[in-house]
Amino acid sequence: MSVLTEIPNDSIDLTAVTMNAVVKGKDNDGESWKEVADVVSFSATGAGFYVPTECKAGTLVSLMLPLPSEMRCYDHDKEFYRVWGLVQHCQAVMSEEDDIESYHVGVAFIGKNAPSGYHDDPTQNYRISGMTGDGLWKVEAVKNEFKHRRDARYWQPIECYLALVDKDKMSRTGAKAVTENVSRSGAAVFSSLEVQVGDSVKFICEQFDFSGLAVVCNRQSGNDGRMRLHLQFVNSAFPVNSLSLVNVKEVVDPKPVKK
Repeated sequence: MSVLTEIPNDSIDLTAVTMNAVVKGKDNDGESWKEVADVVSFSATGAGFYVPTECKAGTLVSLMLPLPSEMRCYDHDKEFYRVWGLVQHCQAVMSEEDDIESYHVGVAFIGKNAPSGYHDDPTQNYRISGMTGDGLWKVEAVKNEFKHRRDARYWQPIECYLALVDKDKMSRTGAKAVTENVSRSGAAVFSSLEVQVGDSVKFICEQFDFSGLAVVCNRQSGNDGRMRLHLQFVNSAFPVNSLSLVNVKEVVDPKPVKK
């Protein structure tokens, strides 16, 4: 299976995100709702958006959005991409008067169709259980409600740089990377850097003036040909509060390079 080589400068296209999506879901009473969402970040595997309706983590919502064709797993020639998403986090956005203005929601794309059994019980909770052959997330039903992570993950592509460091914290080699998602305590990134689980890397993000040491917790080569590294920051926290304070950019990572 081919993997990415180091990302050249001219292969990263920065495009401002200006996108709306129609989001549909059901509340605890089974009543349907529909909202027009402001999408602030997106990738082939998930999206982040603002809606006035609270979306419970662990539940499913359906989206219809004009996702770029190269990020779709199907319906490449249609104007709108219809996809189901598993809610990973939902955080209230407060106004100056301490009233809830809207909710920032992050979803993981799971495919064109809802899981079997969803329509019988739309309040069913699910969790991610792997990845499909086309690069979307697998889910499975769970008995208990979604257990919130210590830190919410933001599905936001951000350009960064990873440097492999030795036991003396000296940089040995490095490569450009793009985040798939990021939280205060870690990130999942697309990277070609040759590292192993347990290695230490320096995570550098100029856009958010952040630099910190991280440990590689997992390393996966997906069926889409992209290498994913799962990182946990050590003694530092990514400034996630700044994500909504800047003009969010979409970073389009290049296609896998065949050897």
